[in-house]
Amino acid sequence: MPAEVVISAALVVLAIAISAALVAVCIVVGSAFVSITLALTGRTPQLIPMRERRPSREPREAEPAPTPESVRHDSDLATDIMSNAAEGIVVYDREMRCQVWNRFMEELTGLRAEEVLGKRAGDFFPVFGEQPIDEILARVLSGETVSLSETSYMIPGTDRQGWITASYRPQFDSKGNVSGVIGKILDLTDRKRAEQQMEYQSYHDSLTGLANRRLFQEHLTLALALAQRKRRPVAVLFLDLDNFKVVNDSLGHTLGDSLLREIATRLKGSVREGDVVARVGGDEFTIVLQELEKKEDAASMAQRVLRLIAEPIDIDGQRLYITASVGITVYPDDGEDAETLLKNADNAMYRAKAVGRNCYEMSTQELSRSMQERLTLESGLHQAMERNEFEVYYQPQIDIRTMRIVGMEALLRWRHPERGLMSPGSFLSVAEERGFIVLIGDWVLRTALQQARAFRDLGFPDFRVAVNLSARQFRELSLVENIESAIKQARIEPECLELEITESVAMENVDLTFKVLERLRRTGISIAIDDFGMGHSSLSYLKRFPIDCLKIDRNFVEDLPDRFEDAAIVRSETKPQLDFLKEHGCREVQGFYFGFPVPAPQFQETLSQTRLGNEKSH
Repeated sequence: MPAEVVISAALVVLAIAISAALVAVCIVVGSAFVSITLALTGRTPQLIPMRERRPSREPREAEPAPTPESVRHDSDLATDIMSNAAEGIVVYDREMRCQVWNRFMEELTGLRAEEVLGKRAGDFFPVFGEQPIDEILARVLSGETVSLSETSYMIPGTDRQGWITASYRPQFDSKGNVSGVIGKILDLTDRKRAEQQMEYQSYHDSLTGLANRRLFQEHLTLALALAQRKRRPVAVLFLDLDNFKVVNDSLGHTLGDSLLREIATRLKGSVREGDVVARVGGDEFTIVLQELEKKEDAASMAQRVLRLIAEPIDIDGQRLYITASVGITVYPDDGEDAETLLKNADNAMYRAKAVGRNCYEMSTQELSRSMQERLTLESGLHQAMERNEFEVYYQPQIDIRTMRIVGMEALLRWRHPERGLMSPGSFLSVAEERGFIVLIGDWVLRTALQQARAFRDLGFPDFRVAVNLSARQFRELSLVENIESAIKQARIEPECLELEITESVAMENVDLTFKVLERLRRTGISIAIDDFGMGHSSLSYLKRFPIDCLKIDRNFVEDLPDRFEDAAIVRSETKPQLDFLKEHGCREVQGFYFGFPVPAPQFQETLSQTRLGNEKSH
């Protein structure tokens, strides 16, 4: 063999050819292709030149006969390549007896080569998918190439499923006759599993394993089609956890995720087979109830779900309590398509939150009208800030001994382009639920502080400005930093600011409230509890909080001075009430008797008149 045909392992190109019981492996050798013919029947392997890579015009010298050592080397190389191929290689002769069964086939089937070599294919590998292997091989032996689509199989030694595909082609001898069959089997298991995982992730929630919104809507659409044929109601339950953000912010997202997984488990355990539970948002879940006998069955299921969720949850040594609000719609009364049913269930859920939480609400036409108004209001809130439609009104706070103004409370108003001036009670609940309240509250705070600074620059004496904090604002991690920034921007002392939170906000999470109030107090800000008496807290709890003032809800002064038990008051609305409060040591009052909330220019006039009156009295 000339020097240019020294075998280079780096240039090996594998191909397989069968002649009778022979395997031919083609490799690139220098400048010429040669065929390494391996005699599987025991005959001596030979190197047979196939063709020159580049035609030569000069006559070729006769190739010397290969040495036994070179033939043995080439034989070992070809066998090693075949054994370590990353696909299954199998060879059958004309009698369908197995002649080659490589290592990949051993791993794929669990059958070792010594168990199958020389045996008929039908004895150890009877079918491929649903097709008998004998029929497949018979087609190939007649000259046909057969490609088989993917099929599943049980992976040997496991209970897991795998996938393979195969192609079989005839092998011809030197006379052109079919001498056998060569098969190539590909393992598709990893690819199929990756595809299945991607498919699963596109339809399921990664945290809980529940159906996601996409799968939920597909299930609901199918359920509605079935219900239309059977004329049976289908219900949609839209569930939102109450105050979940408090848990998440105060105890951490890891615990919050564990809580969501537990809720998902309880919901899955509460429904019947065939019903679908999905997670469609952060703490929002939906349930499709099929095959209902009557509409009331949906309400019964909602009650069951509420009871399950309200049971104590133990996570990482902590016992948690949480409730939910549920909205219910039923096909066909509340909608005939998935989108309408889901929207109306969402609206009903918000109604459940508005009436007290930990309850359910059925969708009704009246509720739909109400929610349509709510959606219109929500749309207006989106634009109100950009259009400068919000205003701050100020109500005086009076020293009951001197009757001088010692403070003012900043109160939000919305000058709606169609409805006119709106008080916060008509829109703040929507702003709170939809998250607008944080942005609005920050604007009120900065506007009020800048107004207090403006009054000081006009020569009025320093006095306190009180600003309300919403529940959402109070839970913001950046609350203290935002307030300090607003104070610095207004160039005013922290002692001039009083922050008010309601009793219900204070009692949502006592530990969190204490920590936040402590941080605020350290800056020099005063703290007031507003509307005290409307909740269920006690003075023993409030004594823990670093507060400066209690503002008792005005319902407690309506019967004064006749009812002595309502005496601990700091608001006043009438002259008899004022006299009573003076007698019982109240220091400051605020109410309609002393002044209505007014815009800043009008409040400035009040300040001017008060200053003039004080100068005359001296």
